[in-house]
Amino acid sequence: MASKIEVLTQATIEKGGILAMLYFDMHGPDKARIEQLLVDLANRLNDEKGVVYSVGEIDRAMELGDQFSAAAKITILTNNFAVLSRICDRYGPMGIEILKPNEIHLSIPDAQQVIFDHVKMMSDLLREMIEKNMTPEERKKLGKLMEARAELGKDMIQKGESAPVPKKDDKK
Repeated sequence: MASKIEVLTQATIEKGGILAMLYFDMHGPDKARIEQLLVDLANRLNDEKGVVYSVGEIDRAMELGDQFSAAAKITILTNNFAVLSRICDRYGPMGIEILKPNEIHLSIPDAQQVIFDHVKMMSDLLREMIEKNMTPEERKKLGKLMEARAELGKDMIQKGESAPVPKKDDKK
């Protein structure tokens, strides 16, 4: 007889869910602090939108010279691939293993959303790095440039939505 968690997992996967193992590591001078940060990480994953559940195994921190190192292995079930991708972008695991299903099928809009989310995260990170070294005037100019870029992106998406989608059989 299957457990409730197995039934939930199978039902979610049948609807497009993804079961994966995420691997994290953490380093720092305070053993208790890095262990607690990994526990907090495991708890935060459960609160993420689109996460059905996550369960973590956290290793005790080991001393490496004047630093400590700890690792966590977290099993996570998400509603879909886009959620798993967002989680990976946000939390940066050092490794990932997709356990189920054996194949992932994405519609074009879903695939575009996954890529867009990744590009947005990278753009936000780059902007944050650049802004740290800017004067207030330079930040203001960058803000106006980014607003104009966002408007251009919206226009391009609207034009793309109104364009006919070629069929597989159409020849160029």
